[in-house]
Amino acid sequence: MVKEKSKNQILLSRKSSRVMLIDDEKKLLVAIEKYLLIKQFNIIICNSGREALNILKKETIDLLIIDIMMRDMNGYEFVNKLEKKARIGHIPFIFLTAKGMTEDRIRGYKIGCRAYLAKPFDPEELVAVIDNILSDKKNIKNINNIKKEIQDLRKEINSFNKFNQNLTFTKREINILLAISKGLSNKDIGNKLKISVRNVEKYVTRLLNKTNVSNRVKLANYRYLYNNGE
Repeated sequence: MVKEKSKNQILLSRKSSRVMLIDDEKKLLVAIEKYLLIKQFNIIICNSGREALNILKKETIDLLIIDIMMRDMNGYEFVNKLEKKARIGHIPFIFLTAKGMTEDRIRGYKIGCRAYLAKPFDPEELVAVIDNILSDKKNIKNINNIKKEIQDLRKEINSFNKFNQNLTFTKREINILLAISKGLSNKDIGNKLKISVRNVEKYVTRLLNKTNVSNRVKLANYRYLYNNGE
């Protein structure tokens, strides 16, 4: 059951991501494209580095698969141009090449290559590498989203504290705040505090204005009451 869920996640990642293949060897390019399409990847192909850079100006790409030995510019030159562009310089990339020398691999890794596959390669190995990179990219994105949520929450709390640092409530206002937070209606609050519903409505309106919140739901979650107690 766990394995099936993992498989579904992989397929979802493949369908929701966009992979660009860059190679001037047309037959190999088409063959790789067909294989990856069967595996349900979302593929864009380019016959040159220059064509790829033009497409990247307007398209969102999640992963690049780059042949090093291209005629218009080699893979290293392409990555160098890529890194100078802020919007696309962060895209992870894989090098595909007929060159398998250790020095070439080291050079590739030093400029940020995530994987280095020498031709001829096993297409299943390429698929496994792509899946791992897309998975890592998704995890990083999730972490960044969580960080942003935490930052936004901190800003909200700081703003709240700054606005309310000199704000005080009467005992009656605190009791009504607590009652609202417990989900009591105006009628229930009136019965509990032995005051008329009309008076409860006046207090609620006063509290909305005083706390600068727009509705009763936000008032029910008002943080100040937790610092005061009943």
